[in-house]
Amino acid sequence: MTPFKTLFSPFRIGTLELKNRIVMPPMATNFAGTDGKVNDRHIAYYVKRVQGGVGYVTFEHTGILKEGKASPGMALIDSDEKIPLFKNLVDAIHRKGGKILIQINHAGRQTSASVTGAPIVAPSAIPCPVRKEMPHPLSGGEIQRLVEAFRQAARRVKEAGADGVEVHMAHGYLLCQFLSPFSNQRDDEYGGSPEKRLKMPLEVLKAVRKTVGPDFPIVCRLSADEYVDGGLKLDDSIPIARALEKSGADALHISACIAASGYLNHPPYYVGEGVFTYLAQGIKEAVKIPVITVGRIRTPELADRVIEEKKADLVSMGRALIADPFLPKKAMEGKVEDIIPCISCNRCILSIRKGDLQCAVNPETGRESTLVVKKAEHPKKVWVIGGGPGGMKAAEIAARRGHRVTLYEARDQLGGQFLLAAIPPHKQVLRELVTYLWKQIDKHGVKTVLNKPFDLKLLEKEKPDAAIVATGAKPSIPEIEGIQKAKVFNVWEALSKPGPLGQKVLVVGGGGVGAEVADFLSEKGKKVTLVEMREAIALDLVGHLQHYLNLRLKNKEVQVLTSTKALRFEEDGLWVEDPQGTRKLSGFDSVVISMGSVSNLELAEGVKKKIPQVLVIGDAMKPREVMEALLEAEEAAMKI
Repeated sequence: MTPFKTLFSPFRIGTLELKNRIVMPPMATNFAGTDGKVNDRHIAYYVKRVQGGVGYVTFEHTGILKEGKASPGMALIDSDEKIPLFKNLVDAIHRKGGKILIQINHAGRQTSASVTGAPIVAPSAIPCPVRKEMPHPLSGGEIQRLVEAFRQAARRVKEAGADGVEVHMAHGYLLCQFLSPFSNQRDDEYGGSPEKRLKMPLEVLKAVRKTVGPDFPIVCRLSADEYVDGGLKLDDSIPIARALEKSGADALHISACIAASGYLNHPPYYVGEGVFTYLAQGIKEAVKIPVITVGRIRTPELADRVIEEKKADLVSMGRALIADPFLPKKAMEGKVEDIIPCISCNRCILSIRKGDLQCAVNPETGRESTLVVKKAEHPKKVWVIGGGPGGMKAAEIAARRGHRVTLYEARDQLGGQFLLAAIPPHKQVLRELVTYLWKQIDKHGVKTVLNKPFDLKLLEKEKPDAAIVATGAKPSIPEIEGIQKAKVFNVWEALSKPGPLGQKVLVVGGGGVGAEVADFLSEKGKKVTLVEMREAIALDLVGHLQHYLNLRLKNKEVQVLTSTKALRFEEDGLWVEDPQGTRKLSGFDSVVISMGSVSNLELAEGVKKKIPQVLVIGDAMKPREVMEALLEAEEAAMKI
């Protein structure tokens, strides 16, 4: 019997019957090409989530017009030619017993002409604070053409056989722009008062309802708080919600934020779990139709509690389902320890902005049809050298394939550098990945040898058929003049034993690691100065993390010196060069160097001479992050 009775109780949205209260929200994948066509990769991705037991999936925000695309890889439902492609997706979902809604959207000013191929549009000639591109203010006739485009898109959704349609009125896109005084400063019938700002979104909803009929579910998504000065707040959104209910919405999907407050739109580990549930609760108390909540709801425990406490009727679990599509099924069966934990690192968001969807903790996300674990035809003896996340993942996959696996780790615990990465403030959630991987290798019978550095002499007694080398990397200490004279520590030493650093600490290197080290040391009460040669700190991290790190360091009065290059060390300080010239920084008890890592390659070369098949993965091949390490680990284990 499931321990989450409320979460796994049935529910209805209009005529749509659901087996549980878990919703997969619309999340961009960028799997579509520039033509916006749904393809086999979409189908494999969504079918996997349906197989995992979710109540229903919402297909990612889909453009009603090419001129309203939010990104190059956005799916489009802008012509009847797209209907058969969406029908292929819907039919695949239905064959697996799933339900699917399709979200329809127009980006308005939150895009660029380089993406849309046409001038961008908005209620008013006010640029998006992030995009900064001046939009064309829509005329009354142009507004009516967009209402018609939404209507036609909804018709296509229904004709494709979907179970409902979600109309995107959130996150600063076009309909949200009309609702908000932050972006709508018109003085005609479509702006100037809350009622007039509602006019265009209500016209869209009424047109959609008239077209799809009374029994086809319509969900409207709202940003109940835009988290910007002059934007919508909960008190403003309550009458909007009531108006949508009155005009035919079957449910409300309550989110938050716009592009200008995008740092919070996908809440990272610096933000509390369930951060937006209070907004859903406020709306739920004001309407009678179902309300869906979202916002860093990672676990079935929290999801169940939200429903139990009547803060919402359903729960959207976005990044959690990217991390583990089988979260619902595992939770229902009481196998919570087998759920791949979302660590709220937002590498998924960064991957979308650079290309298409990937996940830091699940290499199979986005590769559902190409990265499939299958039993090995000829089980082998496999040794994995190195017990960080990459080594653990390689051992898990190899063992699942039927190989006899031994994992060697030099330290007295598994986790490698990831345990250090989990030390800075608010990053303890990273430990959940180590715990998950440890349980998986134990479950699949991996023999683990701890506290024993790997010695090539072991290969003289017995040899495996194959080895995966995951020995990671070590901190790099650059050859800066005079560095031998300074009291220098590497980042590992700073994180594991901060005491010997003294009170005044200079951190050289302000990438993500250096910024987090500065945050950690300042949390320990130390007076920290951070030096970075680029124009800003943490530029290698996704914007959400950059925002919170900058805010935290500012609030703790860490001195951050950007565009500042380290020139040479002296015993009592560091000479630097910045736009104002050359100067000396002094008065520090110690210096922490955070300037990258170098691979541990020595062992790999020796192993290659003695074992027929050797695969090197992760930082041992090239220093990067956990996403790359886990992907290479799974791919390596699949080759044996």
